[in-house]
Amino acid sequence: MTFAFVKWFSFRYSYILVILAITVSIGLQFIWLNQLFYAQRKEVKKELDWVVSSAANKSTYASIIPNDPQNKKFSKFFLSPGWTQLRQAYTNIHFDNIKSKFSTNCKGDTTWMTLSLELLNGSVNTVANREYKVDDNISGRLLVKIDSADLKRMDSLVTVQKALISYHLETRYALYRNDNDQHVGGISDPELKNADFKSPIYSYNLKFIHNYQLVAPSVNGQVVYNMRYYLISSFFMVLLTFAAFYFILRSMRNQDIYAKARQEFTGNMTHELKTPVATVSVALESILRYGLANDPDRLKKYILISQIELTRLNKMIEKVLNLDQMDHNETSFRFELYDVQQGLHQVVAAMNLQSDYKNAKISYSLSPDPCFVNGDPTLLSNVFYNLIENSMKYGGPSVKIIISCTCSDKFAIISFADNGPGIAKIYHERIFERFFRVPEIENIRQVNGTGIGLNYVKFIVEQHGGKISLTSELGKGSDFTIYLPVHYEA
Repeated sequence: MTFAFVKWFSFRYSYILVILAITVSIGLQFIWLNQLFYAQRKEVKKELDWVVSSAANKSTYASIIPNDPQNKKFSKFFLSPGWTQLRQAYTNIHFDNIKSKFSTNCKGDTTWMTLSLELLNGSVNTVANREYKVDDNISGRLLVKIDSADLKRMDSLVTVQKALISYHLETRYALYRNDNDQHVGGISDPELKNADFKSPIYSYNLKFIHNYQLVAPSVNGQVVYNMRYYLISSFFMVLLTFAAFYFILRSMRNQDIYAKARQEFTGNMTHELKTPVATVSVALESILRYGLANDPDRLKKYILISQIELTRLNKMIEKVLNLDQMDHNETSFRFELYDVQQGLHQVVAAMNLQSDYKNAKISYSLSPDPCFVNGDPTLLSNVFYNLIENSMKYGGPSVKIIISCTCSDKFAIISFADNGPGIAKIYHERIFERFFRVPEIENIRQVNGTGIGLNYVKFIVEQHGGKISLTSELGKGSDFTIYLPVHYEA
């Protein structure tokens, strides 16, 4: 009782530890992924800042030198961090009583640019104002048209820069007045307010009419895409953890079942060995006690009983020895051309004496064509003996066993059918497991057994390249069918 409680407690404790370990593992993975998610969000926003800043630099440079993109002096200056900071600082100046001016002119091989600030004295609260002068020959309408073309180029450059870093998230832009940063175009105010990412405001040319802001409604999709390998690895880590614990628990459970089966096997085997020994002992004692030397018929009967029981005892010992050989992969096979039907005929003839003793009836139908396989005669005969003995043992009183053999192009098909109590479908797969025995069923006679016969049968058949199947229903008997590859002379 105490031992059973300890085992129950240890298994229960193991399950609790496994559940706790899996929960902690999933929790740690969640915390790590959550931290990684927010770190990746910052990284995505940082790279989007780079996208819009880089696009603004290139757009500004293209607006100044549209016809001379190879000028290294201009490109070195206008694409430098220093110019970027200066231009951005000028863009961001919005103070009262400050008036800013910008003018540019390009003639021949020289370009003039002038940036100036005027600080208004006095107490007059004057809103900051900017004057733009690009060229005396450019009208205000043309300036707006040029600015519109530069905006399209800026948006196109943003798309190119996103492609360079393999970003595929949806982005929009917001357009602002340069003098007071009033939102005047692009994305709507509600969408801008709810956007997941809004870049700093950048100028995209030196006309300084409008400024550009990159807007992403949501960056989560891009973040998840960037984390795809981490998510996959985390998923497989959790899956492997589940699998490892599952197989550990299953192994523990199988070990427990196997240990119980071995205990049951030991008890059954002890009973099985004692029965023939006791039977032979009683028969010999009867012969001596009653002086059956003078009664040949009764003497012959007791000697036959003793012979049958000793044969059964020998076969049980062989089963145990075969079991040990299977465990150590020491089963030796002596393959040769084997006539299945002749082997079956010999086995049935040898079993007839036992069938008469147990009131069983064996009928055997031959195939008109010979069935040759490449097999071990002794081991295959043991297979046939096991299946017939099982039918006689579990089939009940007056069991009828029908054995048939047919040959197809590929297989020799041997069937062992009986009219016994049958086997429920849920046990069809497990019936071939070592030590497994069908649980007791009410109103069906229970028979002691070892649970190794069918496991041995399956092992031998599969070693011959064949297979065995079971067709059975409760109350309708059982049919074990063996398929062995046929052998053809070359």
